[in-house]
Amino acid sequence: MMKTMLQPTLNTLYAPVMPLGRNADSSLTKKQDVLNGIRASRIVLILVCIHGTFADSNEDAKPLYYEGPESGDTNNIYLTHSCIHDEILHQRRRTGRKEYSVTPQVYVGTSSEDHHRGRTLLSLPEEVQTQSSAKQPIRIYLNYDAVGHSPDRDCQKVGDIVKLGEPPISSIPGVPFCNPHAYPAVVGDCWYNCTSDDIAGDDKKQRLRKALGHTVQWFKKALAVEPVKGNLRLSGYSACGQDGGVQLPHEYVEEGVKDADLVLLVTTRPTTGNTLAWAVACERDQWGRAIAGHVNVAPRHLTAEAETLLSATLIHEVMHVLGFDPHAFAHFRDERKRRRGQVTVQSMDEKLGRMVTRVVLPRVIMHSRHHYGAYSENFTGLELEDGGGRGTSGSHWEKRLLMNEIMTGSVDTRSVVSKMTLALLEDSGWYQANYSMAEGLEWGRNQGTEFVTSPCSLWRGAYRCNSTQLSGCTYNREAEGYCPIVSYSGDLPKWAQYFPQPNKGKSKM
Repeated sequence: MMKTMLQPTLNTLYAPVMPLGRNADSSLTKKQDVLNGIRASRIVLILVCIHGTFADSNEDAKPLYYEGPESGDTNNIYLTHSCIHDEILHQRRRTGRKEYSVTPQVYVGTSSEDHHRGRTLLSLPEEVQTQSSAKQPIRIYLNYDAVGHSPDRDCQKVGDIVKLGEPPISSIPGVPFCNPHAYPAVVGDCWYNCTSDDIAGDDKKQRLRKALGHTVQWFKKALAVEPVKGNLRLSGYSACGQDGGVQLPHEYVEEGVKDADLVLLVTTRPTTGNTLAWAVACERDQWGRAIAGHVNVAPRHLTAEAETLLSATLIHEVMHVLGFDPHAFAHFRDERKRRRGQVTVQSMDEKLGRMVTRVVLPRVIMHSRHHYGAYSENFTGLELEDGGGRGTSGSHWEKRLLMNEIMTGSVDTRSVVSKMTLALLEDSGWYQANYSMAEGLEWGRNQGTEFVTSPCSLWRGAYRCNSTQLSGCTYNREAEGYCPIVSYSGDLPKWAQYFPQPNKGKSKM
């Protein structure tokens, strides 16, 4: 039995040690076969109750896979993708940065008066027409024109120094320098030194197209949307996206895009750490639905070893574009296209001892109740992440409650799409979800209201442990689990104390 121990991910209670030295399958349709193969192997799960920021701190933790691989390093083992969506949103809120444009579309059943009102429809009055056409599978159009064509941001040769974000003006060229291993880490608004792995050659471009093609097909099966009448028209008012964005082609503005409900502009700019990709919406229609977005995939992760993880990562990131995003929440609509009064509720939770933000959308609550068996009136909504810093907090599900669900802040090859995530997108009012595309989420199933509303220190059975001397079956009865608990020389921070002894906690590993 393998005894290798890895650093748990955000808010995690377990971290799977997967068999090494095997290439992951790249096909989304074969994803379950890959996972079954992993489960069939003998693995060790680490059971420990920790707080997200404790697990993710630069002082105590190392990433799950090698950061900044040397050129030609083929032994790199890809285990997780860490999303930086909230960090990107933070950057986009800076003074002078346009978060998104609004371009009204013509839909079947949309009056000409509504169309001419344009941007004012984002403040839609109560009296609106309820007529709408039948929803059709979403059509996502991919544009690769910008791949490798931004000299100040794309790595074109070894030794190039390119921008990540918007580095501050400095008297010293190339300062600050990107360094994910520094304390504190420098991972954005810095200058990046390109290696051969950061260059998007023909083989990497082929992998990119294949992976995004699978992503488009997955969403075509999972979501339906009210199609536009005629071509999808974009404004081209400003560059679309993040890190300098991408300028929309002139014909998209003048003529529109045929047979499309969403245009994704693709780039291959480098990232730091274990962030494989990122994506943001940059243009919305009069109802707030994303009609254009920017997807960036780091070339050094376009490898055979990372194909399965990249498939899951791209689904995760496109979910952000489609609506799993705090900016989008403000535009969610009910069945009559009226702006929803409440999408999230923030309150002080006495049991958890902190402020908590919960999604209170009707379908999300319904599917959450069914999953957890949480039928008590004490269950009022599903928590969003509050740990992990600006990268993950606020735009992901709470890791302790959904663990390997695809819309938590870290993604791996075990990530699954739950009905709760599909429900959130359907509750936006923009989509109809195909719930048969949801996968089985075992974490927390039928554990009741107490599981959802209590801190993990109060959980029972295989969901927590308090002794390094004991091992036992994990929560899903698929492996032997054990506890990496140690006593430190000093007391842990209050939020990391889950035992009577204030210095007792998770091993740093």
